[in-house]
Amino acid sequence: MNRAFKHCKNTSWLQADKAKRAARAVANLGDWRQAVAEIHRWPEYVPQPLHSLDRFAASTGVSKVYYKDESRRFGRAMGSFKALGAPFAVFHLLADAVERSTGTRPTSDDLRAGRYREITERITVTVATDGNQGRGLAYAAKAFGCRCVIYIHEHVSAGRKEAMEALGAIVVRVAGEYEASVARSRGDARHNDWHFVSSTSWDDYACGSPREVMNAYMVLVDEALRQLPDPRAITHVVVQAGVGSIAAAIFLRFFQELGGQTPPRMVIVEPAEADCLYQSALHGQPTPSAGSLRTIMAGLACREVSPAAWAILDWLGSDFVTIPDAWAEDAMRLLADGNGDTPIVCGETAAGGAAVLMKSGEGGTGLREALGLNACSQVLLFGLEGATDPAIYERIVGRSAAEIFDGAVR
Repeated sequence: MNRAFKHCKNTSWLQADKAKRAARAVANLGDWRQAVAEIHRWPEYVPQPLHSLDRFAASTGVSKVYYKDESRRFGRAMGSFKALGAPFAVFHLLADAVERSTGTRPTSDDLRAGRYREITERITVTVATDGNQGRGLAYAAKAFGCRCVIYIHEHVSAGRKEAMEALGAIVVRVAGEYEASVARSRGDARHNDWHFVSSTSWDDYACGSPREVMNAYMVLVDEALRQLPDPRAITHVVVQAGVGSIAAAIFLRFFQELGGQTPPRMVIVEPAEADCLYQSALHGQPTPSAGSLRTIMAGLACREVSPAAWAILDWLGSDFVTIPDAWAEDAMRLLADGNGDTPIVCGETAAGGAAVLMKSGEGGTGLREALGLNACSQVLLFGLEGATDPAIYERIVGRSAAEIFDGAVR
């Protein structure tokens, strides 16, 4: 049997004690509707598509495959769900600063128009990133009128660094891996009175940017729930994860939407070399990855979980799967080809869910049995980024993202 993947089933899935542990984080994420309503008012907001991939479903022996496509969120150049979280968090903290100073709370239109520039231009936001979070933060700083300093680790591609600089951010490359850049960003934020904007939370989303980022992520889940013919028919929700934040947001919103119904199996996918969530599930507590973190799935190359996200995932995550990079590359090419379905631009970090489903349809992997997939299964995949480094994308797929986008709209 091919064991290129690893699988851990959560034997205490949905247990009451896990729900109790997650309750504080869940309560602190209760205001997500306000974030959704605000983002819906933004001029760049357009609902992103949900594709029904019927040929893909047939080839893998399941009933339906739905793919939530974030490859053009706020435009092809941004092309990631991270364009929701950081911008909303920055808007929120700048509005707070203006209100403290003037007694008046500005709208997002006020900030875009520069009406309080004398206040906002003195504020600096910062984050450590593999690319997408930093690009979202740089985009927000440019739109709402503040300064932005971004820290990247030594393996972040030159193309992703240049994309952040093109938006006006100062980008600092730090020796070491992702956690080294996090430590530098958080430390400089403390010393310089900057604002560290991240989805990682150490206080169950009690306050600050992690809570706002998570609430903004609910935009894409809310869209998917409205676009599905019948959310209650979904049997599997599959999400890629790094520190776990977006998976926690998706699983929580889906669980809440279904009310008292037993939810679908909620599957997390990670790179084999960056498997902190798999290790945490295996050991029953937050456990760092011992892998190299060297993976083409750059946005998932995280050593440690977000403690608050883990509380939710330990309760709602049913399965934890790790995959090799080659699987992600195969899935990127398959989605780009379409083979009768809509051709999709799927970046490296977004390909894990499709890769797991694709390989489950091949005999001898054992994945189909491990995940309980069958001819009646309806699977929801979240494609959370497009070609966020066009050169890397073209090298893997053999065609440019523009060719595939253009072919999909003809």
